[in-house]
Amino acid sequence: MRTHINLFSIKRLSIFSILWFGLPVLLFCQNPDSSEGIISQWIKPDWASAGQIRKEIWSTASMNGCRLLLEKSEQGLLRAVLTTPEGAIAARTDISGWKSGEWHFVSVSWKKFSTEASGCLVLWIDKVAKDGPVVPYEFTISNDIRTKTESLPRFRGGNSFLGGNAPFFTSGPFKLYGVVGQVYRDYFRTAPYEAVKIDLESTRVPSDRLAVAGFGKQLGLQAMLNNRWEPVTENVVRYSQWAYFDAKPYIKWSISDSEVALVDSTGRIKALKPGKCSVIAEFHGMTATYPLSVISPGKPDAGVICISLSPRYRSDDVKNRPAAGELVTADLRYGNFGTTDLPAGMKIRFQLLTESTGNYRPDPEDKPVKTYDFVTDKTLQPGEESSFKVQFTFPGESAWMKLELDPGNRIDEFCEANNSITELTDARPIQFGFRPKDLQSGIKEKKINHIGSLSYYDWLRAEKLRMDVMLREAVWPTTGPNGVEEAYRIDTYTKLAGGNWDQEPYQEEANWYDGGFPVNEEVNIMSIDCAIIHEFGHTILSQPDLYGYPVKASNVFVKDDDGKPVAGTSLMPVVSGKETMPASGGINVPGYVGYPSLMDGCQLWLHPSQAGHVMYYKGYRPDRFWGTQGRLIPGRANWLIIKDINDKPLRDAAVYVYSVSQAPVQDSGEKYFANRPKFTGQTDEEGRFVFPGVTDSLWDDPETDEVDGSVEVWNPFGTKVRETAFTPNVWSVEGLLLIRIVSGDRSEYHFMDLTQFNTEFLLGHTVLGAYLVQTSLHQGDQPTYIKRDVIPEPIRRINKR
Repeated sequence: MRTHINLFSIKRLSIFSILWFGLPVLLFCQNPDSSEGIISQWIKPDWASAGQIRKEIWSTASMNGCRLLLEKSEQGLLRAVLTTPEGAIAARTDISGWKSGEWHFVSVSWKKFSTEASGCLVLWIDKVAKDGPVVPYEFTISNDIRTKTESLPRFRGGNSFLGGNAPFFTSGPFKLYGVVGQVYRDYFRTAPYEAVKIDLESTRVPSDRLAVAGFGKQLGLQAMLNNRWEPVTENVVRYSQWAYFDAKPYIKWSISDSEVALVDSTGRIKALKPGKCSVIAEFHGMTATYPLSVISPGKPDAGVICISLSPRYRSDDVKNRPAAGELVTADLRYGNFGTTDLPAGMKIRFQLLTESTGNYRPDPEDKPVKTYDFVTDKTLQPGEESSFKVQFTFPGESAWMKLELDPGNRIDEFCEANNSITELTDARPIQFGFRPKDLQSGIKEKKINHIGSLSYYDWLRAEKLRMDVMLREAVWPTTGPNGVEEAYRIDTYTKLAGGNWDQEPYQEEANWYDGGFPVNEEVNIMSIDCAIIHEFGHTILSQPDLYGYPVKASNVFVKDDDGKPVAGTSLMPVVSGKETMPASGGINVPGYVGYPSLMDGCQLWLHPSQAGHVMYYKGYRPDRFWGTQGRLIPGRANWLIIKDINDKPLRDAAVYVYSVSQAPVQDSGEKYFANRPKFTGQTDEEGRFVFPGVTDSLWDDPETDEVDGSVEVWNPFGTKVRETAFTPNVWSVEGLLLIRIVSGDRSEYHFMDLTQFNTEFLLGHTVLGAYLVQTSLHQGDQPTYIKRDVIPEPIRRINKR
C-alpha cells in the first residue's frame, strides 16, 4: 500500500480529509507548501510477511521537486527520507527488535529553516526522537494542540505489513514545547488503547484510598497498550514537562453524586461530605469507574517520620557505616498529624527482615528475623511527635528495617497510607532540611498532600520515594551482575533556622550524611516536585548536570575551510529565536527536551545510560557514584560508527571533534566551541572513527584534564581564566561534543552528549562506547584528508611552558 500526502510549503492547515473506502488513503491538505509539520501513524508490523525486504509505508506526492518517504529497509531500519532539489536528508532507527502484532507510534517531523535550503528531519518512535536534530523547547509559536479531538479510521485489508491508523498530518506552527508536545499529544489522542483504569497512586508513591471531607485528592488514569498498563497522566511540577502535554485534555471526568464530591477536568477531587459515590473517567470511548468513600475529617492520624540509626560516622571517613556485629540504636520517630488527639494504647511494631531477593524492594519472601512490639503510653495532640528506641546487632547481610504503626488497623485514622516505612540497614543515610512553618501549616492550615495526609514529612519522603521508583524500575534491570548496589534512607529531618548558611544545623550536620536536600521554598504539596529530585542527583548521587541544551550561534567560533563562521548557515542553522541551534541527541528522552534522565526530566523512568553507575564503595564516599565514570574521552576506548545516507559505512571521511567549554565553570553557564578541534582523524573501511588515547600536545596541556581547568590555559574568549575553564578534555558539567564530518566537498555537524557513550557501554557493548552517527552524506570518490590550521602562538607558548 502507498499513501500519498500533498504537504510541502503549507503555511497553515485549515482542513484535511481522509477518503476511506478500504483503499489507499489520500490526504488532501489545503494551502500546499508547508515549512513545518508532522506526519504520524500507528503501525503494527507483521514480520512473517515483511521479512528482510524493503517496504514502503507511505510517501508524499512530489511537489516542486520535494518528496517525503517513510520505509522499512532491508537492514531492519525504519527510514524517513526527504528529497529536495538540493539533495536528500534521512533520519532512521533500528526496528529489528519490534515484535509482530505490537503497536508503535511513528512520527516524522520536519522544519525548513530560513537559511538557504536547510532543514531538519526527525524520526520519532513511541514519543522518543530517535534520529535527527531536535528543535529545542524554546521553539514556541502559535497553534493550540489541546483542541484536537478527531478520531481516525483503521486500515482494513490490503496490507500484509501494517495494521493501524491512516497517517495523519499536523501542520505548524506549534507552541507548548513545540514538536515534542505535539508528538506526545498526538500519541495520547490516537493510541489504540485496549482498556482503562483509574490510578489511585498518580504520583507513583503511596496514596490513601479514601478521600476526606473538605479536602482534595488527586486521581490519575492508566491505559492498556500491547497488553501492558501505562500511565497516561502525570502529576508533577517543575523539570518534568511530560506533565505539560500528557493525556489530561482528552479525559472526561465525572462523579455520580455531586453532593458527596466534585471532580475537575484534571482528575482532582474535592470531597464535600462523608458518603460514597463513583468517580468516572472516559477516555478513547472507554470508561473506568472507582468507588470513592469520603470520610469525616475529625480523626487522628498516626504517621511515621523516620528511622534514625546511631552511632553515626562521617561521610568522608573510611569507616563510614556500622560494621557487622556492632550494637546500633534505632530511634523510631512517629507523630499525630490528624485533626484530633491520638489516644494512648496504640501498638507499634519494628521488625528486621531478610532481604532475600536482592532486588531493592520488599517482597513476600522477605521474612522477619526479629520483632519488637511497643504500646504507646501517652496521648499525642495534633502535630505532636514522639519516638521509641530499639537496640539490635547490625547484620552482616543487608536487611530490611520495617516500622509499622497500628499494625492491626484498630484506629480510625485520617490517613492510612503513612503508617509504615521500610528501609535497608545498609542504605546510605540522608537528611532533609525543612522550614518549621511548613511543617506546622499542614495541621494549622489544613494543607493536604498527594499522599492524603497533613504531614509535611510524608510529602518530603514522597520525593525520595519517587527517586527510588526510578532507580528500581530503570536502573536495576540493566545493571551488572550485582544490580544496583546502593540505596538511600532518610535518617533525619533537620529544622532550618533561616540564618547564615554556614551556621545552619543542616549544613553543620552535613558531614554525617550522604546528601539530601534543604527544602526552603514554596512547593506544591499535591504534586511530586521534580526540581527536588533533580537536586538529589547532585546531593545524593553525585551526578553532574548533563546538559544537552542548544547552543547559541554567537558562542560557536568554528569556521569552515574558507575561514568563514559556520554557525547560522545551512550547515548549522538557527532553529529558534535569533540564534539558537538544535539541541544535542542527549535530549532525546521521553518527556523532556532540556537535558537527560534524572538531571532534568525526572519523568517515569531514568535513561538506560544511568544503569550500572551506582556502585557500592566501603571506603571514601565521594568516590562512589554516578556521573564521574568515563568523563575523559581520551582515557577510554571510544568509537564513532559513521554511516552514509544509504546506511553504509562512510569510509575515508575526515572527522573533527570539538569539545565544549563554559563560563562560569561551576554552573551551566554559556556553552562555547572555539575553532580548535580536540581530536581529528579519518574513518576506516568500517566507518569507524577511533578517539585517540592522547591529545595533541601541541594543542593541549594534558595536565588540565585532571584538575578541572585550575592550570592556566589559553583562553580565547577574553574573560578571566578562572571564570572560563577552556579545557576541552574536562567533562566537569555536560560533556557536550560538536562533531564535523566531511566527505568529499560536503560537511555535516552533529551535537553529541557524553551520556550517549555511556549508554552504549552500559548496554553491553564490548568497546567502552561505540556511538552510531547516521549522516546524510554520500561516499566520496576519494579519501577526504584532514586540514590542520596553524597553531596560534598563545597556545604554543602556554603548552611549551
